[in-house]
Amino acid sequence: MELYIKSWATWMPSPSKDGAIAPEQPALSQVPAMTRRRLSKMTKLAFDVALQTIEQQDTTALPTIFASRHGDLHKTLMLLQQLGEKEPLSPSQFALSVHNAISGQFSMYSQNQADSNAIAAGADSLHYAILEAAARFCSEPDLKQLLVVYADEPVPEPYQQFCQDPSIPIALAILLHRNEGELVKFSMQHNEQSQAESDQALKLLPFLQGELEQLTLAGQQRQWQWCKAKKCNS
Repeated sequence: MELYIKSWATWMPSPSKDGAIAPEQPALSQVPAMTRRRLSKMTKLAFDVALQTIEQQDTTALPTIFASRHGDLHKTLMLLQQLGEKEPLSPSQFALSVHNAISGQFSMYSQNQADSNAIAAGADSLHYAILEAAARFCSEPDLKQLLVVYADEPVPEPYQQFCQDPSIPIALAILLHRNEGELVKFSMQHNEQSQAESDQALKLLPFLQGELEQLTLAGQQRQWQWCKAKKCNS
């Protein structure tokens, strides 16, 4: 499948001077303070990369795909703990904990009336979002561009024994276009022996940054392959 990457942006914690990871968040100065206060940390990450990627774009009719392995799991854990203590739950907090909450918040903020979807597919969540985008370009001849946004955080401490993916908070947005931008080839190969590797968004960055011409990442029973079009063998 051929895809055109028109623009992209990423966010991750920047190392402090002593090499430790600084616990920072995007400033989101362009978002009104009243709106910003309602955003969770992960939502701020998604907003930051999405807004960087669609700068100077018309966002009122831009289809979007939001992907996350865990969603806002910190908020969900808080609600579960409240249930365990038999405390009343906040309807607004519950509404903002569901997997498509970020999509809804971003649509309202950007006044985007186009369709949006939310995807959770384990460690392969980012790549399944890309796969859906590619399928839509193939099946919708009038589709001009589509925004893919991936965001995730390390899971809360109670879940650390079960999963350490991702290893750092990270967000990535890719604006795909039908015929504008850098042409790349994206494919999925079935492999029953393959085990999904962690930090797939982080490992994709060298390809997006131009440090690699080709990249293969292991997914669950499949391989995800990226290639700069001019360097592909076929």
